[in-house]
Amino acid sequence: MKYSAGVLWSLCMANYSFAAAEPLPNLDLESLMATDVQATSAMKRAQSAFTTAASLYVLSKEDIRASGAVSVAETLKLVPGLEVRQLDSNQWAITARGVAGRYTSKLLVMVDGQSVYNPSFAGVYWETLDVPLYDIERIEVIRGQGGLLWGSNATNGVINIITKNSLDTRETLVQVSSGDQLNYDVGLRHGGNIGSNGSYRIYGSVRDSDAAKTGKSLPANDEAKQQSIGARFDFAPNDDLSILTQLSYTHTDMGQNLKALSLATNQNTLYAERFERDDGRIMARAEHRLSGSSNQMLQASWAVQNGKQLYLEERFQTLDIDYQMNSLWGSTQLDWGLNYRNSYLPFEENYIISSDEDIDRLEQYGAFLQLQFALIPEQLNLSFGNKSEHNSFTGWEHQPVARITWQPNNEHVLWSAISQGVRIPSLAEFDYDSAINGTRVGEYFQTGIDAIDSYHVRTVLNGNQQVEPEKSLSYELGYRFSKQDWSFDLALFHTQSKDVFAVQPNPDSANLDQIAALLAQGKIIEAQQALQSTVLEFDVASNADLNVKGGEALVAWRPSANFRAELGYSQMAYRYRLQENTQPAIGYDSDSKQIFAKTGWQPFKKHSFFALFRSINSDAYSVDDYNALDLSWAWQLMPHSSLSLTGKNLLAGSHLEYNNTSETFTVPNYIEQSVVLRFMAEF
Repeated sequence: MKYSAGVLWSLCMANYSFAAAEPLPNLDLESLMATDVQATSAMKRAQSAFTTAASLYVLSKEDIRASGAVSVAETLKLVPGLEVRQLDSNQWAITARGVAGRYTSKLLVMVDGQSVYNPSFAGVYWETLDVPLYDIERIEVIRGQGGLLWGSNATNGVINIITKNSLDTRETLVQVSSGDQLNYDVGLRHGGNIGSNGSYRIYGSVRDSDAAKTGKSLPANDEAKQQSIGARFDFAPNDDLSILTQLSYTHTDMGQNLKALSLATNQNTLYAERFERDDGRIMARAEHRLSGSSNQMLQASWAVQNGKQLYLEERFQTLDIDYQMNSLWGSTQLDWGLNYRNSYLPFEENYIISSDEDIDRLEQYGAFLQLQFALIPEQLNLSFGNKSEHNSFTGWEHQPVARITWQPNNEHVLWSAISQGVRIPSLAEFDYDSAINGTRVGEYFQTGIDAIDSYHVRTVLNGNQQVEPEKSLSYELGYRFSKQDWSFDLALFHTQSKDVFAVQPNPDSANLDQIAALLAQGKIIEAQQALQSTVLEFDVASNADLNVKGGEALVAWRPSANFRAELGYSQMAYRYRLQENTQPAIGYDSDSKQIFAKTGWQPFKKHSFFALFRSINSDAYSVDDYNALDLSWAWQLMPHSSLSLTGKNLLAGSHLEYNNTSETFTVPNYIEQSVVLRFMAEF
């Protein structure tokens, strides 16, 4: 079943240009305004989001459902201040307080506290992260460093996707979606009780989508098929003990246009290829209340990923074990914990990628300690702590933090933080040698002989086992105000990073002087033969500095139980300081601005509307600025069934959102207007 975006636009205009939300929760206004949103990701314990000394945003399940989003990555467009850009129908570039890349190297992403970060290449495969959106309780997003509690590679932020307790999903749910680019997306979930102390849910989904209408350099090739299954079990044998176990498996098969090296020419060449990936995860967590003032948590998880694409076969397994103790003495809170992670990363050499030391394992272990207490009871609070973690690449790393909050009354909070974060190198940056786009002889000298001037010399980027981890020192200042039906949130930040990864020529590399000497002697054939065996080498280096500063502001207004709105603005300046003859590894000097607006409205008992507007202005991605508008309408057919219609990219039309083609394996498509029709029923 397919619909044109033009038909959707007509429908939306007839409904006052708002769009699709599921009905608002059935709460009176007083209850809604009194709700104190609790979050766990910023302090690793439940704490009021309003008084947390961090730039924290909690994306609710109501907004996720109302938006008409079809993937986790798409829901993050609903978070103000995040950089969310779509490469094609499946792939995304997402980050906070930085320049987004195909892989999210400085943003830690988790599902219920289980990391989905891949240390082979330092990033996240967003297209294979298939968590049923109807089972998400909330998404907690920290813009800024989260290394104290969560460890390395959280220097730009933390995203923690928190799913619902199976106690809240003890029914059968069916959801069917279709649209002009989505052939079908069918999800089924069933839950129930396990005796008198437990509950469960099992789910499965299948998705089939068409390719985009227009590719940038090749015809669009991003059609996709995806199948997922999973289960969650929750047990509470008594009031002091709760046990969670969950498992999931996802298979993804999709097309992608990519840019990779041609063995014949040593040049990057465009390919229309397939991408296949299997992702399996198991996690268990036990939480035990020892007394009225202390509790402990033990979590263990295992993940396996297998992927195949041109020139690259990945196999990745990781075991995570975390222990945490939370204690309370009067107004003083003490949190400490231990962690261990073992990642198995086997490697198969090919013409494009080789390994210097055949490293196939990364081991990490460490501990954190955090103390929070009142300097002035119920007004001035101070927290400080440190995470020390050892990794088998760079040894011991330390991530201290200090935070202070001042709450003169119930309406105002002023907070500040200073923290150090660490990003350790990926295996690719540390050990792999990767053939990259060849160097054209004509860029060095001209001979007038086309066969020589146009020849591309084999060029290799070497991993470097002498690199230092990137260290970022961040200063943050924030203010929050909340009164009756509206609130205001402001955060300013300045991050100074040293030992940032860059690319520099290898001092021991071959050069073209020998070729020039042969040509000067008239030895043309000998020069051509020498070119074929010449390899130019560049190294990953940790000798750059990076300065990032900016701010984020958000106003939220909820005058009634049937209407809510948010208006936000964020701005960031991104500046490198490079050594001579080096170039940045990720991004380049740039400025970014974003205007964000989101609203939900329920004018009638069975009809609700939702709108998301983003005005994106940035010179970091080699694309034009654009304005994006998503509109949704939902109709509550019966108490337990609904129908929704969502139109996406209604203002921007056909546009590119990402065009940093220096990244290997990244060829974008044009993002088009689209429409999704969805039916959901619970029984």
